[in-house]
This record gives sequence, structure tokens and C-alpha cells, in this order.
Amino acid sequence: MAQGPPAAAETIPQTERKFLRQALLWAAVLLSLFQIWAVLFSTMDPLLHRAVFLFWVMALAFTGTRAYRSQFREGPRWFDLAPAALSVAAGVYFISQFDRILYRWSLVDALTPADLFFGAVSYLLVLELTRRIVGWAVFTIAIVFSLYVLAGHLLPGTFSHRLFSAPEFIDQMVYTINGIFGAPLAVAATYVYLFILFGVALFHSGAGEFFMGVAQSVAARSRGGAAKMAVIACGLFGMFSGSATSDAVTTGTLTIPFMKRMGYKPADAGAIVAVSATGGGIMPPIMGSAAFLMAEFTGIRYVSIAVAALLPAVLYYLCQLSQIHFRALGGAGEILPDEERGPSVRQLLLRHWPFLIPIAGLTWLLLSGATPTKSAGVAFALTLGVSWFRKESRIGWRKLATLLEETARAVVVVVAATASAGILVGAFGITGLGGKFSGLLFQVAGQTVLPALLITMVICLILGMGMPTPSAYILTAVVAVPALLRLGIPTLGAHMFVLYFACMSAITPPVAVAAFAAAGIAGADPNRVGFKALRLGIVAFIVPFIFVYQPALLMQGAPLEVMMAAATSVIGVIALAAGLEGWLMVRAAMWQRLMLVGGGLLMVVPGIATDGGGILLIGTVAALHWRAARASRTVAIGPAE
Repeated sequence: MAQGPPAAAETIPQTERKFLRQALLWAAVLLSLFQIWAVLFSTMDPLLHRAVFLFWVMALAFTGTRAYRSQFREGPRWFDLAPAALSVAAGVYFISQFDRILYRWSLVDALTPADLFFGAVSYLLVLELTRRIVGWAVFTIAIVFSLYVLAGHLLPGTFSHRLFSAPEFIDQMVYTINGIFGAPLAVAATYVYLFILFGVALFHSGAGEFFMGVAQSVAARSRGGAAKMAVIACGLFGMFSGSATSDAVTTGTLTIPFMKRMGYKPADAGAIVAVSATGGGIMPPIMGSAAFLMAEFTGIRYVSIAVAALLPAVLYYLCQLSQIHFRALGGAGEILPDEERGPSVRQLLLRHWPFLIPIAGLTWLLLSGATPTKSAGVAFALTLGVSWFRKESRIGWRKLATLLEETARAVVVVVAATASAGILVGAFGITGLGGKFSGLLFQVAGQTVLPALLITMVICLILGMGMPTPSAYILTAVVAVPALLRLGIPTLGAHMFVLYFACMSAITPPVAVAAFAAAGIAGADPNRVGFKALRLGIVAFIVPFIFVYQPALLMQGAPLEVMMAAATSVIGVIALAAGLEGWLMVRAAMWQRLMLVGGGLLMVVPGIATDGGGILLIGTVAALHWRAARASRTVAIGPAE
């Protein structure tokens, strides 16, 4: 029987593989050092910086990942290193020819055959990186929009555009800031990298133990403590990572088994983690990378975006925690046993208080007007300093090299997402597709805001399916925001609206990636987890419509108006959660649940009339429940006396 060549002839030998791992480690460390220098201290041309950054990251990513998952067990093969070698070659060529490319007069005629070759190679490498790291969904969308640029002149009607030759396409996508080196990649190469570096350093210094301890201590002494601990922990981790899927996997491996042990059903445990992880992308001050992308697109200061996002994010987590609490009061959750509660918050603060210094420093710098890059750099330096307060948390040279390497590897997903998003943004820009789509949406919705918002919501949920948050936000912002702006919706409200639904696509069936990730850990049906997550995160599907009409929820307006909106919306969200779970002080009848849900929705909408109606409905149910609870306590105490 004929046999194929031995595996050793195809795979990289063990000795060379060990050398390759060491080379990758040092390449990742050097990338982080280069980024710190380039972002904080150098005056390098921004386009050159993005090019060096992208090609460096691609070389690392291709060397460390296989073309197909089936090869993971077999070990890396020599041909897997070909894209990495091409990344290095394209990067060297781009850097060596940078001055000529940057200062050329003509857009197309000045491109030499070598320019076209390496430009095409760079474009194809970005697509392959997207396929390997982000997945087929974004890869397919990038291919479709690229074909639209090249063949859209053949289409009839509104969506037709002028002919773009292949050299023009390569020129726009690779050798200008309209394509892969555009604003999305710029955000990844500056703000996002430094904040990921800060987050990795913070957890290497022992802050992860501190955050988990705080979550456990705060939630452990109340009903449903295991689930509340998961919400707090996922929210804290997700705020830094900005990836709902990775956060669900990272924190879910610890919190989901614990919740199941405390009596939660697998689908419920998975849904709690999925919703909590998804909320990290909308939780200030970090918000993953979405806030930086929004600042780049809108020109609005990062601090203003973070402040505007605060109240809706609080309402999101408050609704989830309230549902967990009322469900636990109804008998679906237990108080943690004493051995599972951990130390108190006071004990944790006495032991770990230095970790608050970099967080407080970061917040103070951002609020005082410092640039996000400077703020993240100072916070990183403070983290290194405070790590030496305790012997076991010190970040020495070895641990520093480890965290620099982890940062370089962690940023690969963001780079793949933003580079491919640059292709989408470039396609919309050079063909005018954004304006055409905006006009079409404007015609379908008429001049009425609500239909346009509903159509935009559906578009965001569909386009965001299977995508990481940065890609989903960029794509939906380019597609939908222009139409919302034409309807007179403020820039901040329009971008926050699409950001929310781009994030919520991670828990929206049928392709709820965060729910699928959590379901795998919980051992539950993914669709069941997705629909339960949809219920827990229901407020995120309501609040965006409200802050478009009432900017007070985005901290826009007079101080008294903002405070009233905050107070009434908090009451409304708690009532909404009580109605959904059927429990306030005692078990609620169906008509009482409907009153609580209706009253909660009215309270979330700012306004005297809506607040009055909400108070009437909620107050009626609360009074009935108070009397019923008092009567049940009297009956229970009577025989004992």
C-alpha cells in the first residue's frame, strides 16, 4: 500500500520548533517595547507607524496560528510559515519605499509593478489574517465589499458607481489611509494597545485576585450571591478586554461551574455569564476599544463619550442584578456558605489597596483632560510601581517580558478586526455607498425617526452576528449612522445607538457568539442560553431608543434634568426586573407583573407625565405587596409566640 511522506517531513522538527517559540517570544516582547516608544515618545509618521505595527503583528499571528484547526494536533508545518515570511517581506518593502510612496504626485501611475505586487500581497494577507483570527463572517463581508468596489459599475440603478481598476483598488486599500491603514487600525495601534498593556500588567500584578475577591465579598452575603459574583467579575474583566466571547470564556470557566454547584441550571448560568461579558463593551471608563473608535470617528472627546455611556451601562447591569435578586428571593438562588464567602471588602482593601492607585490615576487623568495614550502609559507605569508593594506580586524582568508577550498576542484579534474593517470603510468611502444606503434608509423610513431606528437596530443585529465588537461597531457606524444624522439625531446619540446594538448582537439568537461560548462551558443548549440572555439583557434593547429621544440619559442637559432622569430610570429598571421575574416583595400575579413592566418602562422614559404614570402603577403594586408581606410575616410569627 502506498504511503504518504512521513510526518517529520511535513511538520517542523522539535528542535526548530523550540527555537521558533523563543524567537516568537522575543519578537512579541520587542513589539510591545516598540509600541511603547512609538506611541508615547516618538514623532514617527502615523502611516509608517501603522504599517510597521500591522506587518509585525501579522508575522507574529501567522507564525503562531495554523491555517486550519485540524493541524493543531499535528504541529506546525513549514508552509504555515509562508504568510509570516510574506508579511516580513511586504513590511520591509513598505518601509524601504515609504518616502517615495508617501510623497508621490499621482495616485495610480506612480505605482510600480513591485508596488502593485506587494500591495496585493498585503491586502490578501489581511484577508487571511481575518479568516484565521476573526472568522468567516467578517472575511466574507470583506470579500463582498471588495467585489462591490471592483464590479459595482456593472450594477444598474442607485448602487452603481464608476469603474475602479485593480491598480486603483490596491492603491486606495493599501497605500492610503482610506483602507487597511485607516482610522480603525490607528485606534488599535495607539489607544487599544496601551490599554491592553495596562490591563495585562494590572492582572499580572495580582489585581485579578483582588477583583474576584471584591466580587465574591460584595455578592456573597445576599441571595443569588454566586450569580451576582459572576456578574461583577465578568463586568470588571470585560471592561478591559472589550471582547464578549473571550471574557465569557475566561471568567466563565470559573464562575459557571460554581453557579451550577450552587443549584443554578446550566442554561441560566451560561446566560448570566454571556450577558455580563457582553456588557463590558459598553461599560466606562475603558469600554473595550469602542470608546476610542467612536472618538476617532466623531471627533468627540473620549471623556465625553465615557461620561455619556455611564448611566446606560449602570442600568444594563442593574437590570441583570435585579433580575437575579428577585429570582433568588423567589427561591431560585441560595446564599453562599461561609466557606465560600472569602474575606470581607475591608480585609481585601487592607491587603490589596495599592491596586487602586493605577485605577484612580487613570480615571483622574482621563477626567482632567489628558490624552488616553498618556493616561494609559502613566497607569501602566503606576502598575509596575505598586506591584513591588508585595513580594508575591512584584513584576520583575521575567514577569515583565511575559506580560509584554501576552499583550502582543492579545492585540492580534483587535488588529485583525480593525484592519479588515478598514477594507469595509474604504469600500464605503470610495464608492459613496454610505450616502446611497443612507438615502435608501431615509426613503424607506420617511422622515420619521422611530421606523429608522427600528430598521437600524435590525441592521446592526444582523451585521454584528459573529463579529467582535470593534468590527461590528465600525461596520454599522459606516452603514447606518449617516441616515440617523440626516434625521436630525445628534452625533453622540446616533453612534451610541449603533454601538449598543452592535454589542447586543453577541447575545441575540440565532448567532449569539457570547451565548454560544458560555453554553459550551455550561454544557447547555446554545439557543436556550441565547434566549435567556436576551431576557436578562432586555434593558439594552430599550434604553438606546430612549436616549435618542431624551439625551438626559446620556448626561446631556441641565444637571437637575440629568439627576431626575437617573433617579427615575433606576427605579424603572428595578420595577421592570421585578415584573419579568414575578416577584417584588411576594409572588406577583400576572396582572401585577404587567403593571410593574409597564410602570418600569414609563419610569425609564424621562418626563413628568411618564414618571407620574410609572409611579402610580409601581406604587399600587408595591403597596399591595407590602401589605401581603406584612400579613405573611404576622401569620408566621403568631404560632411561635
